[in-house]
Amino acid sequence: MNIDVFNGDADGICSLIQLRLAYPRESLLVTGVKRDIGLLTRVEATPGDEVVVLDVSLDRNRDALMRLLDKGVGIFYMDHHFPGEIPCHSGLTAEIDTDANVCTSLLMDRFLGACYTAWAVTGAFGDNLDATAYRAAGALNMSAQELHDLKQLGICINYNAYGDDICDLHIPPDLLYKELVGYRSPLEFIGDKPHLYRQLLEAMPRTWIQ
Repeated sequence: MNIDVFNGDADGICSLIQLRLAYPRESLLVTGVKRDIGLLTRVEATPGDEVVVLDVSLDRNRDALMRLLDKGVGIFYMDHHFPGEIPCHSGLTAEIDTDANVCTSLLMDRFLGACYTAWAVTGAFGDNLDATAYRAAGALNMSAQELHDLKQLGICINYNAYGDDICDLHIPPDLLYKELVGYRSPLEFIGDKPHLYRQLLEAMPRTWIQ
């Protein structure tokens, strides 16, 4: 079994979109609201299963991580939050960078060789890394309006993840991911599904709209 575990905010979703565009794979999705970061505790896996973990703290998931590794589960872990001591285990591949100017979407962009940078930029905007997002977008040759659209989409996806429970969200993050992952560029999504983009925009407080 393949299991993808990801934060339900813009950074987590945009990270997984990039990975699955590069490496398409049917997987079980495990996600939640933005502040639900103990996601690995919800994973049930067996020896030989493969788990991807994106944008959740290793330190907060350490016990669950070791439980899965000790069962023979292979884990790829990418994140930018404080990890504490990273376990040395043959079943773990960890790509973790806590630099204040990176997020998981940008780490994924680096890992994949800048294949889907527009999604990384969207995730960075959603994670409030505007200056870094604009720098990363320099290679995209986009118009000011297109960059504005990426920024708005990132903010929308991020806002959608705020709530105490999945029921509080406008769109559950696993369903939103499924709507987005079929597009190689966020701009393709906006052009093809303007109704969904408008729904995300209209769900935000006006003070969030830029």
